[in-house]
Amino acid sequence: MFRDDDLRLRPLVPLAEWEGRLDAPEDAEVWVVPAWVEEEFYRLNNLRFQIERLFAGVWGVRVDEEALGRAAEAARALVRGSYLVAERAEAFTAALPPAGPFVLRRPGGGGEEEAEGALEALWALKRLWAARWSLDEVIARGPGGWPEPAPAIVVRRV
Repeated sequence: MFRDDDLRLRPLVPLAEWEGRLDAPEDAEVWVVPAWVEEEFYRLNNLRFQIERLFAGVWGVRVDEEALGRAAEAARALVRGSYLVAERAEAFTAALPPAGPFVLRRPGGGGEEEAEGALEALWALKRLWAARWSLDEVIARGPGGWPEPAPAIVVRRV
C-alpha cells in the first residue's frame, strides 16, 4: 500500500492539517484534495493538449455553438475516462473511511458530487473535475480559458 507522510505528496489531506483556509462544516469529517492532484492528473494524461485540439477552430469571429457543445462534451468524456496515477488513487481511497456518505465540492461553489464509499468518492472527484468542462463553464471562461487547478473538499456526513 502506498504511504507517504510528506504533506505535499498526499492526494487527500485532513482539514486539520491543511495549510490554507477553507470554509467547511464543523460537524463533519473534512479532507482536502490539493490543487496539485488535479494538475498532475491533467499533465500525466496529456489532457491539455487533447482538450485544446477539441476546441481548435471553435472560437472565432462567430462561435460555432454546435461545435462548442460537442467539444465541451468530448472534453468532459476525456476527463472522466482518464486515469489517476495508481499510487494517488490508492492513497486517496486509503485515506478515507470505507463508508460515507461523502460529498465532494469545490470551495466557494461550483457544484457537488455525492458518493457512498471511498472508491465512489474517487469517481466523484473525476466527475467534479469533468464538470469544469460543461458548456456553461466553457462559455463563461471564453476563448482560450483554461480552468486553474483548484482544491476540492471531501466531506463525510456524520
